[in-house]
Amino acid sequence: MLEIRDNGGLTYDRYTVVYDEIGDSKGNHLALAMSSNPFDPLGFGQHCTAQPGKHLGQLINFEDLPPDCQKAVNSDLSS
Repeated sequence: MLEIRDNGGLTYDRYTVVYDEIGDSKGNHLALAMSSNPFDPLGFGQHCTAQPGKHLGQLINFEDLPPDCQKAVNSDLSS
């Protein structure tokens, strides 16, 4: 993982995990954007591309992610 960001709830996809891999020809990285409950029918969890940086929120540690977000990231990393 390149970085994990938390925008403090400014948007529904509060958490963004930016992976090391480049995801498109513009140099964006593969990423996972999530609410605190990405597996819930009312939650949000979507793979996307993103430019790393403070526009995504404050840097946080993996341990600071909610448990379901950690589960989603671990699922990505194990596949």
